[in-house]
Amino acid sequence: IDAGAGEPRFPLPSFVRPVLEANIDGFSRYPTTRGSEFLRQAIAGWLMRRYGLPAVDYRTQVLAAIGTREALFAVAHALVNPEAAEKPYVLMPNPMYQVYLGAAVTAGARPWLMPCTAATGFGPDWDAVPESVWAGAAMVYVCSPSNPTGWIASRDDYARLLELAEHHDFTIVADECYSEIHAEAPPPGLLEVAAGTGRHDFAHCLVMNSLSKRSALPGLRSGLIAGDARLIARFAKLRSYTGPATPLPLQRIAAAAWSDEAHVEAHLAIFRESLHAFYEAWGEGSAPAGSFFVWLPVADDEA
Repeated sequence: IDAGAGEPRFPLPSFVRPVLEANIDGFSRYPTTRGSEFLRQAIAGWLMRRYGLPAVDYRTQVLAAIGTREALFAVAHALVNPEAAEKPYVLMPNPMYQVYLGAAVTAGARPWLMPCTAATGFGPDWDAVPESVWAGAAMVYVCSPSNPTGWIASRDDYARLLELAEHHDFTIVADECYSEIHAEAPPPGLLEVAAGTGRHDFAHCLVMNSLSKRSALPGLRSGLIAGDARLIARFAKLRSYTGPATPLPLQRIAAAAWSDEAHVEAHLAIFRESLHAFYEAWGEGSAPAGSFFVWLPVADDEA
């Protein structure tokens, strides 16, 4: 077993092969960078069902991504102005998905790492960030459920961050790729909290999610970007030059995956059983709120 990558290895969902076979001719056509209408409609539908959102406009508030790695990286280049009088900050949790740090550095920003340790409940402490850093922030990465730490942002966490974003005019980029892996209740999402506090335009918010973990389809390379229509338009312009597009037959599979919950529920049951079995064998501790990773205590973490 190669434990070097966080990669679910489940059988393909039953709909994948027939959908691919029915749409295989799509490999002869160029896909659009924004994503086909049928895919963006499926994504918008999933967001509304999953988070109880009253409306998501697939035309202006949704983009397709070829996975979310490239989107999480490229978004910094869309939102950071490297020619500003002072280098803007990009805030991020630490430990983190390394793409956040690479994106900030190559976009010409100053990374600000927020320690996520046992002392902070393994989540970022917004109040520990100096006011001067918030004032100079271009964007902040949030990962919830967070991996590798397993922390989940509460509604209050997101509400506080929304207040800060409005006051200081920065963008929240929520990496919610692990949203369907949780120990108990489904975790709240940034757009859900924004809408629940009257921010139905999702101002200052961009959410990214993926089929890699949700549907155990990391090789499909299909994800979503959703939120503030103004930011979506700006990001879409950049991606029209740089963004790769998921092939049309794979977009059809992605649309089917966003429209089906049975396979997601089956995967979640396996994740939970696996974590329970590990902790039962290990003999101490309990599974984190939102993770499929386990990190053992060792004398020298870096080594």
